[in-house]
Amino acid sequence: MNSMSTRHFWITILILAVALVSFPRFDRQDLGPIVKYTGKIEGEQSFGDAVFYMSYVEYFRGDGPIEEVHLPFRYRPLIPFIASLLPIESTLTAINVVNLAALYVTVLFLFMFLESLGFDFRFSILGCFLYTVSFPVFYMSTTGYLEACIMCMLTIGTYLIFKEKWLLLAVAIAVGVPIKEVIALLIPVAVVYLWVIGSSRTKLLSTALLLILAFVIPTVLIKTVFIGAGDFYWIPSISTLLDNMRIRAMLSLFLSFGLPGILSILFLVRYRRLSGLIERRLLMPLVTGVSVTVLLIIYSMLTAYTDGRFAWPMTIFTIPMALWVMRYGLFRSKIA
Repeated sequence: MNSMSTRHFWITILILAVALVSFPRFDRQDLGPIVKYTGKIEGEQSFGDAVFYMSYVEYFRGDGPIEEVHLPFRYRPLIPFIASLLPIESTLTAINVVNLAALYVTVLFLFMFLESLGFDFRFSILGCFLYTVSFPVFYMSTTGYLEACIMCMLTIGTYLIFKEKWLLLAVAIAVGVPIKEVIALLIPVAVVYLWVIGSSRTKLLSTALLLILAFVIPTVLIKTVFIGAGDFYWIPSISTLLDNMRIRAMLSLFLSFGLPGILSILFLVRYRRLSGLIERRLLMPLVTGVSVTVLLIIYSMLTAYTDGRFAWPMTIFTIPMALWVMRYGLFRSKIA
């Protein structure tokens, strides 16, 4: 595994895996038996929220009215704008080309993130495969949604947190806001990291304020631009919760939790055994990331149409835990 040729081999396999895993549902073509299990309305293919992003691309190209883009989707202009610049006629394909590029950037930064945690090439490339060969990448990444792109920004942001690049992190959050609001997950992870490393109160508060402003200012600007369309809030309700208690939603959440999530549970079960081997500055922010994602899932079940998209961000934080379990709990007969 240490030879350069072997590394090149696994990198090549990883590059191919990204394309192969995302291809069957690219542009919702749903090859083979997949078509039996994908979303439909009255027997016809349903594009879900992707319809609004496709309309957004048309708007930026001057081919459609902004009124076709409903709230809150209007608050997410960046990816549709980038897609509108591509010389690709199909709006769905243009969005998914951006999504595919985002997958590759995500894998690159995930690899660098795992290396920054102290994993060698073998475990870092394994972590990238755990991300790539997964239900979310297969089912959601190139179907016209924006999750692949926001996952890219969340991965970049997490890497920047552990590299302590606070100004760049603020930029990443600001860029992430017009992609999707989920970028806010990075703020508590960063604050906990600062707290664990023993930052002074002044540095912790000033950095937290910087990151909050990086989220709030673009949010306010976007909402101000579209103030004429009214406003949108996610209001919790019991009826929404009951609607989300369906088998399809629960299955999607479980599959998106995936192998890294299952192994992270094993990590938590073995916490006392493993925690002494892992620095708190590495562990606590990851636990925070998992915790806030769980809160996001619960909130989504009360306010929105819940599926695996809300669980996908957790994989950034569960993959390192899964690798620690493999390194210390499965690959060795006893811990040195």
